[in-house]
Amino acid sequence: MRLDDFLSPRALLAALVAVCLLTLVVAGATSTSAFGAFNGQWDGASSVRAAAETVGAEPTVALETTAYDEQDPNETVAFVIAPSETYTDAELGRMRQFVQAGGTLVVAEDFTPRGDELLAGVGADARFDGRLVRDMRYHGPTTAMPTATNVSEQFSATGVNAVMLNHGTVVEVPNESNATTLVSTSEYSYLDVNDDGQPNDDEPFRSYPVVVAENVGEGRVVTVSDPSVFINAMQDRADNRAFTEQLVSGHDTVVLDYSHADSQPPIRSALILLRGSPLVQVGVGLVGLFLAGVLAREGRPSWSRRSDE
Repeated sequence: MRLDDFLSPRALLAALVAVCLLTLVVAGATSTSAFGAFNGQWDGASSVRAAAETVGAEPTVALETTAYDEQDPNETVAFVIAPSETYTDAELGRMRQFVQAGGTLVVAEDFTPRGDELLAGVGADARFDGRLVRDMRYHGPTTAMPTATNVSEQFSATGVNAVMLNHGTVVEVPNESNATTLVSTSEYSYLDVNDDGQPNDDEPFRSYPVVVAENVGEGRVVTVSDPSVFINAMQDRADNRAFTEQLVSGHDTVVLDYSHADSQPPIRSALILLRGSPLVQVGVGLVGLFLAGVLAREGRPSWSRRSDE
């Protein structure tokens, strides 16, 4: 084949179409949404899916809360990371039933009321304080990135000795609660009430819970006071990656609940819908058969009689 054949208008047009289609496929299969399961950038949470695969669990992205009804609660952990919308009472009831039947629910939020609404809806006692926590001694690039060094044996035994936050808050737990603190800040941390970056007289130093677990029915709710712990850029800070892997270990399925988060990539959403609905699968199959029949008929040569006369 000559070089001129590759530079012909038809070949160049075909190449342009191929590049455009590839661009559309990539754009439709990836996400730029913060905390997105298919966002591989610094602010995405694709690392949570990777953690599930690392420990041998199956990650499942849920776009509807009906996904909770389809899982074995005793073998499933579900993550809700920074929800952008409020759950309805019916949806909360479905999630509460999942937990009470033995499921584990991880709720990660910081400053919006949606986290507290979710915790209350599933029957948990923990709440998010909503004030920024800083640590004057143990921290990352800034004091607003505290390194929580007090870790329970459950995590320290698996190599998790510290968890770093990124502009997070703390967890409040009533005294009468059965909640257990899994991770807490050092004694050099404080709540920056007036957000001036400096401790004041009314901002005492003390250790604050940032990860709390409590029993609800036969299941468990884990409250994490900063969703940024799970973003890709923070997974290599302190022992955050090992912390994420420990949360998903021991489960066959990891449900990533994005039913009330920013929109997911259209191609990914379509595939999730296709896998989760037998009716849609049948419909797509019938459409495929119809199109195949049409193409076969169009490509069939005409055998009409011709007269030699």
